Amino acid sequence: MSGSTPQRTSLRRKLKTPSSFAMRLRSHARKEGLRQAPKVNQPFVPDTGPSRRSHHQNITSPQPQASPHMPLNPAANPQSAHFSVESWEGKGQAQLPMSVREVATPGNRPGHFASMRNKGTKAADFYDPYFPLRYLEVPRTDHIYKRAHYGLQSGISDEVDFALYHLVQISNQRWDKFKFEGFPLLAETLMQKALEVTHLCTGVNWEFEYDPQKLSDRVNVLNSLHGTRNILEKIRQIPTILPTDTLETSEFNHRLRNVKEATLVLRNMVLLAENAFYVSRYASGLLRDFLVVLLNLPNQPRFNEIKNDALDIAEEVTKFLRTNSQDPLWTSLVSFLDSPDRAHIIRSLWALTHFSTEVEDGDVSRAIDSMSKPVLQQMYYHTLLDLDRDILSGALDFWYQYTLSPDNIETLMDVINFPIVFIPRMIALLTYEARASKLETVLQEEKVAPPPSDIPRVPHELLEKLMELPEPKRSSQWLCCCFVEDPECEITQIALWQAYQSRFANPQMPGSGVLPAADFIKNVSQTFTNAQAQVINGPGSATKFIIKGIRPLETAYTFDGFPYLYCKWADNSQPSQMCQRAFVSPTDLRSHIFADHMKLEPTDTPGKFNTEPAENPIHACQWDTCTRFRVSGPSANTALVAGHIISHLPEERPADAAPPSTKRPVLQERIVRKWFYMDTPVNEKGEPIGVAYKAALVLRNIARGLPKREATKYGNMSWKKACFVSQRAKIMEVWDRNRALRTQLTELIMIMEKEVDY
Repeated sequence: MSGSTPQRTSLRRKLKTPSSFAMRLRSHARKEGLRQAPKVNQPFVPDTGPSRRSHHQNITSPQPQASPHMPLNPAANPQSAHFSVESWEGKGQAQLPMSVREVATPGNRPGHFASMRNKGTKAADFYDPYFPLRYLEVPRTDHIYKRAHYGLQSGISDEVDFALYHLVQISNQRWDKFKFEGFPLLAETLMQKALEVTHLCTGVNWEFEYDPQKLSDRVNVLNSLHGTRNILEKIRQIPTILPTDTLETSEFNHRLRNVKEATLVLRNMVLLAENAFYVSRYASGLLRDFLVVLLNLPNQPRFNEIKNDALDIAEEVTKFLRTNSQDPLWTSLVSFLDSPDRAHIIRSLWALTHFSTEVEDGDVSRAIDSMSKPVLQQMYYHTLLDLDRDILSGALDFWYQYTLSPDNIETLMDVINFPIVFIPRMIALLTYEARASKLETVLQEEKVAPPPSDIPRVPHELLEKLMELPEPKRSSQWLCCCFVEDPECEITQIALWQAYQSRFANPQMPGSGVLPAADFIKNVSQTFTNAQAQVINGPGSATKFIIKGIRPLETAYTFDGFPYLYCKWADNSQPSQMCQRAFVSPTDLRSHIFADHMKLEPTDTPGKFNTEPAENPIHACQWDTCTRFRVSGPSANTALVAGHIISHLPEERPADAAPPSTKRPVLQERIVRKWFYMDTPVNEKGEPIGVAYKAALVLRNIARGLPKREATKYGNMSWKKACFVSQRAKIMEVWDRNRALRTQLTELIMIMEKEVDY
């Protein structure tokens, strides 16, 4: 407006009228006074004094008087009828006092306003449709909430489309913060919008009556305050005019989409427990009628999404609602138990089994007691679906609720063969989703032989082959022939280095020479990948350098991984000296003993020797510490002595034999006691959950509620004995193997054993 020239001209023209503006200006000048504008060539010096005096000062200012030197310009005189604002400069006008008074504000008197606010506060009744909107606690910046809320209530088609679209997005993304209590009548408006589906099916609109004194007999009137008890009859009285084909007009599709969006918003919002409690408390009557109408829509695919959302809503709100056997909502949910749609069965089971579970006073009528026999048979068939855990779990929830009453158990006996059909099925479910587990208790730890303390001697045959190799391949091969990886063992670096030097640092042997110490230790880690050079700080200032992860072998090994066989034949010298020869195969060792020590003649067959008796008793066994022929003396029976010596030697080795294991021999076997279990699921606290746990609770309820009379059809024995005597061994087996259900099965077994003579 400021940038428009005609408007500025008009404003200036209005200001030149001396009538009303001059009177207001003269009144303002008398109260406060105006500052005089400086001359053109005179600098302006502002008045730095206070422009407003305190009301405590009683100062009387002199009235302005006309100066004899003041030019008498009627246009500049405010008191003149020809006064003009453009020519008036305020010369000769003095400041006048202004009377002020102190006003109470929240800044200077916060206590006064706090008391006023507390006195005027009353409890907010969001259910009142006339509750002032200024009490709504809606964020000031979230205008989309208000726009959607008011647009839905406006009934304007474009506004309703806008509102439902954004409400779907808000309820999906911010469902945990979007609450009904902050938006009065939102839940009612959404349900009424969703109930327009009846108009699409029948051409009839529902009318909502909130006054209990004005109940109408018209078919299309719903008692939205307390719920319509005969709503199922009204639904049947209104004929359906919707064709079964899938051809739809654009208007029909548009209205159906609005119904689906309104139902989806309600479904998303009641996932929050606060919203479910709110709508079931403050709009319970309309909520019941809303669910009954949507659950009884025609069986057409176009309405399946609406039914699914209605069942989802029922899952969340029925826990806060009361019910009885004549409740239309209960009846509608029961009708979904034989639905061909799996999702319908699961949701209806959940809604039915959780009806009134969150009602505070606990005085809840058990509508579940009035189940018909076909429904009970259908519920048993649901327990046979092992592959569908959701339906199976929901069916067991139903059976747990149903078997809490002894009267229901007697009714069930007339429907299902209890001892032969129902009880065995429940016992079979005690191991549902069980997982095998094993518990071990070590009674005796394994003990292995300690590692050798000495590094094995290198036989002459092996030394000759090693000297043919260059360094560092020679040291690596020597390590492989004399050491093996063992994570529990270690050897000092100095002992390893000295052993290496003593074997290969012989200047008289051709090709001798050793690696530097640092290179040799590095080569150890390269030869054995798991060996590590470590420094251990001992007690005090002692420091120990070790190689962790290797140990010496008992004997040196060949390049192929077979141990060298040492000859332990001793001579008769004092002290006795062992033979220092080593051989690769047992055949070479036996030939050496027979030819070199026993002096037997070889035969034409390789490896065979002449064992004919000797003329004199010259043969004896001198193998290590053997004393067989030392007491009785030498023998002339060559075959007898040779056979005895063979018992000290290793057996012949096949040509395709694999290298032996280098593990240390076991001195004491490990003794372990093992228990094998089949545990069913538990939660993070270790408490049992799932189908098996529910089956155990159903069996416990049955054992408690069985009638005391005799079962005439089962040999006049008691019902408890007829049901559980043949199943006792199975229950005891599950108790032994399933640790998760020990508490529940223990209680079941105690009830079984009571007053039962096995």
